[in-house]
Amino acid sequence: MSTTDPDIALHDFTDLDHAALPATYVAALEAFDRLPLLRELKSLAIERTGTGPGRRVLDVGCGFGLETLRLARLVQPGGAVTGVDLSADFVAEGRRRAAAAGVPVELLRADAQHLPFADASFDVTRVERVLIYLDDPWRALREMVRVTRPGGAIAVIAPDFDTNTVNVPDKGLARAVLAHECDTAVVHGLLARDLRGHLLDLGVRDMEIASRMVVFDPDLAAQYFTGVGRSAGAVGVIDERATERWVATIDELHRTDRLFAAIGYYLFTGRVG
Repeated sequence: MSTTDPDIALHDFTDLDHAALPATYVAALEAFDRLPLLRELKSLAIERTGTGPGRRVLDVGCGFGLETLRLARLVQPGGAVTGVDLSADFVAEGRRRAAAAGVPVELLRADAQHLPFADASFDVTRVERVLIYLDDPWRALREMVRVTRPGGAIAVIAPDFDTNTVNVPDKGLARAVLAHECDTAVVHGLLARDLRGHLLDLGVRDMEIASRMVVFDPDLAAQYFTGVGRSAGAVGVIDERATERWVATIDELHRTDRLFAAIGYYLFTGRVG
């Protein structure tokens, strides 16, 4: 990836079946999935929820199954994993990958805010980087608790967009661009700050919280933050000259291997009361 690749607009993840370049988003999700510090949170989620052989697991907003297929292998023998996603294209791609890999997993098109399962259907229910895009994330959280058996586990991984960091030296420019991204890129950029309280209200107990400042791969950072600057320029948050300067700065930092970017992620785990 480079600054010449198509920009990533996170808002497109609310309706990927109509995104102009879905292959771009597949590649971006694969790149993000490889980030070591995010993988640490995924592994910690598995550990804290007791995900293993024999478990019935629901992966909410599974995309095309990157983590879902890993979990499906992990719960064997005797377990089962179901993944749901609103994107028909992603579900189809996930089914293709599962069939090619010979992994037993059920992938369904469904809305996280209206899960098509009976109460107490799963031992573990997880969601990662999805609630921030939903009109009503708290309804989705209620649904997750509903379909998890008493004593079962919940895991939520979510970013805080106000922690977005990139080493553009013009601090005023960086603050303007990153604030615009926090306020507009997703529906609920600061959702992580309210998660603990909502989980407690839903009867989730024995809660544990972990965090990682997830450092971007330089290529992914260049593609994403170039788009962030252009998005701010397109609506007049910064002017044309500032937009050009932003793009040139990201490109120069990337070309000279000096680009640094990161964002804070949080993992919330607990037991359904």
